Amino acid sequence: LVLSLGYLHLHQAAAKKYTEAVYAGDSETAISMIYLSEQDKKEAGLPKMLSGKIKAEIAHRKEFAVKNGGIKEISVGEPKYDNDKKFADVSVTVTFKKSEKPKEEHIRLIKTDDGWKLKI
Repeated sequence: LVLSLGYLHLHQAAAKKYTEAVYAGDSETAISMIYLSEQDKKEAGLPKMLSGKIKAEIAHRKEFAVKNGGIKEISVGEPKYDNDKKFADVSVTVTFKKSEKPKEEHIRLIKTDDGWKLKI
């Protein structure tokens, strides 16, 4: 059984949702979609440091989106998996309303018990 959201499979939907959140300035959603191992979570200061860096990047990308008229379209390519299908690399193309040049992104995802998460 393959679950999908519209025409997107779950890993593609996760990549699109993350990209939408980033360009909308929704750091809470974006950060909730990032995978941290149990070891990472326990490392003193690491989650807070990553959160700060991610919020700064999201603010930058939101500003970029606003300057370019907002998002016109987000398209998600076919994933490339590792042998175990635990990791997926997904290409995302973001087209802006006032820009002729789309922005290409590559998102690495990891399959977790909570669904697909961004692997940084």
